[in-house]
Amino acid sequence: MRRASFLQSLTVSILAAILLGWMSLPRGAFGQSQDQQPNSGGPNQGVGETVLVPKKTESERKIESATKKAEKINPNEVFTLSTATNLVNVDVLVLDNNNNPIGNLGRKHFKVYDEENPQTITNFGSTEAPMTVCMLIEFSNKWWPFLVLALRDSYEFLNFMEPKDWVAVVSFDMNQQILQDFTQNRYEVRQALDTLRIPGFSEINLWDALAFTIDRMKDIQGRKAIVVICTGYDTFSKLNYGEMLKIAKASDATIYPISILEFMTVRYGDNISSLQARNALNTIAKYSGGQSYFPRFEAELPGIYEQISNQLRRQYSLGFVPSNPSNDGKFHKLRVDLVDEQGKTLTITNQKGKKIKYRVVARQGYYSPKS
Repeated sequence: MRRASFLQSLTVSILAAILLGWMSLPRGAFGQSQDQQPNSGGPNQGVGETVLVPKKTESERKIESATKKAEKINPNEVFTLSTATNLVNVDVLVLDNNNNPIGNLGRKHFKVYDEENPQTITNFGSTEAPMTVCMLIEFSNKWWPFLVLALRDSYEFLNFMEPKDWVAVVSFDMNQQILQDFTQNRYEVRQALDTLRIPGFSEINLWDALAFTIDRMKDIQGRKAIVVICTGYDTFSKLNYGEMLKIAKASDATIYPISILEFMTVRYGDNISSLQARNALNTIAKYSGGQSYFPRFEAELPGIYEQISNQLRRQYSLGFVPSNPSNDGKFHKLRVDLVDEQGKTLTITNQKGKKIKYRVVARQGYYSPKS
């Protein structure tokens, strides 16, 4: 009896030892490598499973491509034509007496002169396009009424922003600050403006801020503009007015200054400083192919923004390769005329057959690349 009990105990001990030994064997011995990490999800690798991914249809690929587009403009992802082609792009506005754009003009109606030499237009576009605008806002504690006007004028711009428009916000006093990179979201633009509450400095470095903004926008192709809400004063810039004007002349960004100084001068009168500021803004706009505005009353502002948005959406885009490329790095004067089939000055009439007075607005020149 004791012998049977001993054998039974021995048998149980052997079976237990065998079981413990089996549990301690490495898992790699049973079809999975010992150092292989377990898969967190989905089909495991190396176990004979096959996953078939269905091919995407053409419509699905288009939808995926559209959804992958970045919300912010990235200049590094924008196609840039090599400067080796010497292509010169010119945005042209044809405006009536009320500063409204005139449409329905074709390539044959435009004549471009480079240093008075007629050029062949190789690129032409006249379709309506979204705006690409950087709002450059003077935000200085120089005088608080200016600050209030700048904010009011900035918020008003939101009423003319459409869903496909790209808008960025940059403020400046002594330094420039990017409050919002290019976005199509109106609420992001508003949030950027909402941060403008307490200015840090009383300096107004307009020339530096303009040069900074122009440089940031140089790689963005197509129609683009800078709406500058400012007094026109500059107090402490590293660049002088002449240096900044040269940068503006070389840029293909149209500049639209909107003065917040005029609102005050109509009440307190002009002085030498205000006259100089007005002249500076007029010149900057003229050289860039834009237009300056000096609203005296708040009610003028919606009409101004409507004009700017209409002009930016309905510009004519011209391109030409200079017939005599010099590559001297010098400034070349441009002139754009409207002509008929006989090469004479084009006559434009309204629906009643009455002649319309018009003017052609374009940047006054470009700097040729320096070899």
